[in-house]
Amino acid sequence: MDEKARYEPMSYGPVGAAVKNAMPHTEADPIGVHAAVLALFSAALNGKVMQPDGRPVVVWTALAGRSMVGRKGFALATAEKLLWDSIGEWLMLRREGGISSGPSLVQTLYEREQESLTSEGGLDGRCVIIDEEWQSTLLMVKRCPKYSGVLRTSWDGKRISNVTKKDGKKVEITVQEPALGFHAHIQPALWAKFISLTEAQGGSYNRILPVMVERSKRLRRRDYRTSNPLDAIKVSGSLKTAYEWASKERRRMVLGETAADRFDEISAEYEDALEELPEDVACFIERSAEQVMRVACVLTAAERKLVVTVKALEAAKAFVDFSIASVKQLISQSNVTKSRTILPLDVKIRQKLEMYGGEMTQTQLYKALSGRYSSAQILSAVEDMADVEVIQERQRRPGANPSVYRLVPVMPEPEPVKPAPKRRASTRKAAVPAARKPATRKAPPRKTAAKKAAPSNAAQPVAAGK
Repeated sequence: MDEKARYEPMSYGPVGAAVKNAMPHTEADPIGVHAAVLALFSAALNGKVMQPDGRPVVVWTALAGRSMVGRKGFALATAEKLLWDSIGEWLMLRREGGISSGPSLVQTLYEREQESLTSEGGLDGRCVIIDEEWQSTLLMVKRCPKYSGVLRTSWDGKRISNVTKKDGKKVEITVQEPALGFHAHIQPALWAKFISLTEAQGGSYNRILPVMVERSKRLRRRDYRTSNPLDAIKVSGSLKTAYEWASKERRRMVLGETAADRFDEISAEYEDALEELPEDVACFIERSAEQVMRVACVLTAAERKLVVTVKALEAAKAFVDFSIASVKQLISQSNVTKSRTILPLDVKIRQKLEMYGGEMTQTQLYKALSGRYSSAQILSAVEDMADVEVIQERQRRPGANPSVYRLVPVMPEPEPVKPAPKRRASTRKAAVPAARKPATRKAPPRKTAAKKAAPSNAAQPVAAGK
C-alpha cells in the first residue's frame, strides 16, 4: 500500500493538509510525521484545551523504526518545520531530553512553573520531552521505582510531588496540574529488551501510542544540491492561527450529539476487542477509547472549533487503530527473543574482566555490574574462582590501597594415569588339536650271536678233591 492510501483515513483538517503538503520534500513516513505533529502541537495546547470531561488533550507518541530505514529523525524534523511559525519558539524554550527518574521529572516541571511566575502570561508549567534515544533512558528508568507512577499521573494531569531535603529539613515540591508532552524514538528490535511487560501491565505504556514507520521514498540529491530538502517545506499558517486561538483563553471541547453516539460505539468496540486479546497485547491498548478522544480534540482545535464531529472521531480512530496494529507487530517480533538467559555472577565477572583487558579495580567492577551486587557478593564469588585473584595495589599517595581484580592463568591439572585396560577373555573357543596317533617304536635290529657248539665228548668238570 502506498503512502497516500495508508495515510488518507487518518488525514483530517489543517494537520492532515500540512502533512500532505510536506510529503514531496521529505523521506519520512507520513504517519510518522502525523504522530510527531500530534505530540508537539498537543504539548503546546496542554492546559489550554481540555477534553469534554476536563482531562488534558495531550497525545504521547513513539516512533518505532529501524535505523536509517525508518527515517524517525526525518519525521520529527519535518514536524518541527511545519510547526515552526506556530510553536517553534515555544519548543526551543520548553524542550527537554530524556528524563530517567521520578524526582527529576517533578523537579523539571516545578522549575518550569517557577520560571513562568514573573512572565506576563502567569503560571505556565508546560514542557515536552523529546527522546530520540529512548532505549538509553528506559535502561536507566529501571533504577527508579517512582518514575512510572509520576509519568502516568502526569498524563492524567493530576498532582505530582517529591520530597527533598534542604538545610536539614524536608521540603515537598508539588506540581498541581502537570502539563507534560512526550515524543520518543526506538528501534523495533530493542522494544522487547527495554519495554518491560510488568511495567506495561501496570499501565505505564498504554498512555503512549507507538507507531511503526518506514521510509516513504528516496529523494534525489541532484534536486537539492545546495539546500536541505526540508527547507522547501512551507510552514502551516493554519496551525499558527489555531495556536493563537487556543492561547487566548482556556477552552473545553464538546461532543456533538451524533459524535457522542459514535464515541459510545467506538468505546464498546475496543472493550469487546480487549476481552479477546492476550494480556501481553491488551495491556498496551487499554486506553484506546480515550486516545481517540484526545486525538480528535487536537484535530478539532487545529480547526479552531470546539465541537468534535464524527469525521474527526473517525480520523482519530484510524490513527489509533494503526497504533494498535503497530503494537501487535512489535510484540510478535518481541516474542522471538522473549526469554532471556540470566548469567551467574561468576560468568558476569569473568566477562567484564575480559572486556577491560583482564584487570579492574573493585569500584570499576562494581559499576560495570550496574551496582546490582554488593562488594561482599562480588568478593564471595571471586573466592570460588580459580582464574581470578584479588590483590591490594600499593600507591604512593595517602589513602587506602585499592583492591584489584585480575584474571590469572590456571594450569590444567595433570590427568591421572589410567591403568592399562584388562584384556577381555576371548569368547572364541580355542581350537582343539587333532588327536595324534601313538608313535610306534621300531625295534632295533637284533644282533644274531654265533652259537658255539659244545663238543659232545667234552669232559665234565671234576670236583676238587676227587
